[in-house]
Amino acid sequence: MKHKNNDFVPQIFLTVVGVILVGIIVYYIMHSVKSTAKIADSVIAGTEKTAVDFEEYDIVKYDGEEIRGSEVINFIKKYLGDYSETEEAPIYAEVITKISGSTYQNKYINKKHIYDIKNFSDQEHYIKPTAIFIGEVIRNENEVIIGIKFTQK
Repeated sequence: MKHKNNDFVPQIFLTVVGVILVGIIVYYIMHSVKSTAKIADSVIAGTEKTAVDFEEYDIVKYDGEEIRGSEVINFIKKYLGDYSETEEAPIYAEVITKISGSTYQNKYINKKHIYDIKNFSDQEHYIKPTAIFIGEVIRNENEVIIGIKFTQK
């Protein structure tokens, strides 16, 4: 059976058009997948940041805020009170107090001095419940909270 050369031209033309259309469709699908992956990555990153912020809120709320000494005492009890004198909490509380013209700087890492912070006769560790303190969150180079510093005004 003989074919005319005129029959091959439309077939070749349709094949080329078909290949081009398939290429365009594949390109469009790949572009859609990449953009969807970028959007998903940004949503996941935002969700992770929100989760970290929510988790750290109980500590970060003191950053730059003026609080009373009673809240400082409660903070120390809450975050350090469960750690015995031989253990060290994951965060520390540094308290700078001013009593009778003297300045005391104490770093609390466990419950060793919890009784002393309420004992007026131990002026080095005593935290006056009505005194005003300014909080400052301390972070390491990886932005992890390692402590909080309370400075008496």
